[in-house]
Amino acid sequence: MIKALLIVTAMSNGGFDYKTEMPSMESCMEARTVVEKQNSEVKTLCVPYNRVSPEKEIRGAFDLFFDLIERVEKIEDKGACVKEGL
Repeated sequence: MIKALLIVTAMSNGGFDYKTEMPSMESCMEARTVVEKQNSEVKTLCVPYNRVSPEKEIRGAFDLFFDLIERVEKIEDKGACVKEGL
């Protein structure tokens, strides 16, 4: 199930932005309707949202780095063209 991010923006009193993670797009749309009924001047938006943990982000960067190292080693070992390993 895709999570959603509810973004509420109001321009009165200097303006503010409020963002909250919602468990689903359906619950986000329901909350959006409630917020708009309370104050017609606010703007609301529901967007798909999937939080990536810092560990996954770091792991992804390391995976890219290690893939690059492996490709360089293959090129050095075989004297191959760069595009062969892609």
